[in-house]
Amino acid sequence: MHRLIINKLGPIEHCELDCKKFMTFTGFQASGKSTIAKAIFFFRTVKDDIYSIAENNALNSVSDASSGTLKNQLIEYLREKFLRVFGSSWAMDMSMYIEYQYTDEIFIKIMLDKNSNYPTPNYVWVELSKPLQAFLKNNSHTLTATALGVPEKQQKDFLKVLHDVFDDEYQVVYIPAGRSMLTMLSQQLSYIYATMKDTQKRMLDYCTQDYIERILRLKSEYADGYTGIVAYHGIENGISKGLVNTLLEFMLKILKGTYRYNDGEERIYINDSQYVKMNFASSGQQESVWILNLIFYYIVRSEPVLFIIEEPESNLFPESQKYITELISLANHYNHAVILTTHSPYVLGTLNNLLYANQLDPAAHCQASRIIPDNLWLDYEDFDAWFLKHGSIENCMDDELHMIQNEKIDEISKTINSDFDQLLELQLSDE
Repeated sequence: MHRLIINKLGPIEHCELDCKKFMTFTGFQASGKSTIAKAIFFFRTVKDDIYSIAENNALNSVSDASSGTLKNQLIEYLREKFLRVFGSSWAMDMSMYIEYQYTDEIFIKIMLDKNSNYPTPNYVWVELSKPLQAFLKNNSHTLTATALGVPEKQQKDFLKVLHDVFDDEYQVVYIPAGRSMLTMLSQQLSYIYATMKDTQKRMLDYCTQDYIERILRLKSEYADGYTGIVAYHGIENGISKGLVNTLLEFMLKILKGTYRYNDGEERIYINDSQYVKMNFASSGQQESVWILNLIFYYIVRSEPVLFIIEEPESNLFPESQKYITELISLANHYNHAVILTTHSPYVLGTLNNLLYANQLDPAAHCQASRIIPDNLWLDYEDFDAWFLKHGSIENCMDDELHMIQNEKIDEISKTINSDFDQLLELQLSDE
């Protein structure tokens, strides 16, 4: 099982956690939820970094002699990637480190070096386990290019090897908070991004840049909307009509329409002839549309994806928060992994219902599935929930009930209820 350790990074003092197929993080603002999500993104995309470096070397006929070894190239890349994900190291505590254990032999650790020989203070030091170093040495020239590029078989074979080495078959899709601003600028975003220099792009948060580039790539695939995605990708992947109908029902419930990309515009169609341009859509539609589009796209394509989704509840009415949580759980059922950050008791309450449904006596499963379809149920063994507060992290699963602890779902209600009780006592005392 993958394991993450964070020490003295951002608001987090120290945390250690095993990574399960579905994890949710809740807690106060600036408590470290995004720090953990970004750390997992940082480490889980290393296999993609290695592939990209190796492919670039092959396409440009780069030799070890001219570029350094694959190991050294990766270390330099991870150093820059760390700074673009977490910001400058200058103000970080010197005891900061993050470590990710993929297998018993494969791990990566990032820390700070005090050596004054380096040109900058708090130099980012990257440590690779010896078996990983050996793998990089042995695969420096795995990919070779022809006039048509790297042969497809080589690509698939090397990716398969990387998945095995890192014990990770998942592509990572990061969906950051604050999506509505990017969606509102949808018509201008392509032009703005295309005219940015590489130095300007590197100033963007790495996770946000990854998100922007992904939606810019995928927009055109939605020229015929959701049915077009199904027609193009669904048939070859054997997606069932029942699953398609379920997905379309969720899209309609949450988005109150269907998404299409026509004439260079993102639109939400109310019916076949009426639509709203995305920059005039509601804030809830703007926040949720690309969560829905990305989940729909990768379920239809049947590609294993780790979705890292920040605050899916943003600007959504509680009923829609329930639906979007169920859609995310549906993705989990179809072999996708999920990391969720949330402040919403409605999201957490929905997750508890999905956990509880799967724990009922088998004799009750048929009736339970009429209340909540069984392809939305969550498996306790693959699920974990964490609560963050004042730099600390605690597991908030109830080991006996196999659910999220109720007191963590709505912790703020204790303060609200306490205030009300005091006001009530004040009124009674006056009477």
